Amino acid sequence: MNKQLVGILMATYNGAKYLKEQIDSIINQTFRNWLLVIHDDGSSDLTLDIIKGYINKYSDKIILIEDNIKCGSAKENFFHLINIAKANFNFDYIMFSDQDDVWLPEKIEITLDKMIETEKKYGKDKPIIVYTDLKVVDENLKLFDNSFWEYQKINPLDNSLNCLLLENTVTGCTMMINKVLFNKIISDNNAIIHDWWIALICRVNNGIIVPIKQQTILYRQHGKNDIGAKGASIKDLIRRFFANPSNFLFIKGSKIRSQARALYENYKDNRLLKEYISLEKNFFRRKHFYIKEKILCGNNIKKIGKLLFY
Repeated sequence: MNKQLVGILMATYNGAKYLKEQIDSIINQTFRNWLLVIHDDGSSDLTLDIIKGYINKYSDKIILIEDNIKCGSAKENFFHLINIAKANFNFDYIMFSDQDDVWLPEKIEITLDKMIETEKKYGKDKPIIVYTDLKVVDENLKLFDNSFWEYQKINPLDNSLNCLLLENTVTGCTMMINKVLFNKIISDNNAIIHDWWIALICRVNNGIIVPIKQQTILYRQHGKNDIGAKGASIKDLIRRFFANPSNFLFIKGSKIRSQARALYENYKDNRLLKEYISLEKNFFRRKHFYIKEKILCGNNIKKIGKLLFY
């Protein structure tokens, strides 16, 4: 039986409606040696009452960080949790939990087994991410799509640094990272979201990213999702374009380049990043770079969109 300690970092904010189901699903995991560390971002609903109720019952398994620090976003809340965990805990492996999903019972066990297998193959000194597919469900947990990867038109093998520059394929709420990678994470305001940033850091450090083609989570979709699942069909893309043309055409591309620039500031010896940053203001040469370096990953619709707008 695996004796490694798995740290689970959960960022909460006004999550009372679904929080109990998520915490229950963690408590009911087949793998038992975990510690859930929660930081709340100033909830005004019953979130804190729910958490403290679980702590009264599971004081050895759940910790609430009460520091009165308001981070302002899920990304910043997760970065804050990462810094807290680095300073105060000695986890062998780390996972990230949203407040509104449901983990299937063998989620930790399946991911940890693959992590240990990967470390045996590549060595424990290698930064490693293991992540899985998800089942997309509505707010009442009714199945919407059996595969998040298929729904989003994600190829889980598109996780090279080249592909990750323009699109994240590593979903944070399914991933486990090892201690080597965890210690390399540097928080940055220009990161778009914590999981994408961690995947990029893994790759620039010559790390390994391993997808598991198995669904380990019910990924709940509702009106307050911070990120959520968004279809990638032509119909979905057209709908998102007309909902917010400026964001669709310009803002996301600008954020992607800012994120890459922030990564480059920490890893200036990386040839791919250096060339990408040098072409930031040269539209046509940047497009040629995308083609030459095989940056345009995903299906044809995604490739065309990246070529035109990123």
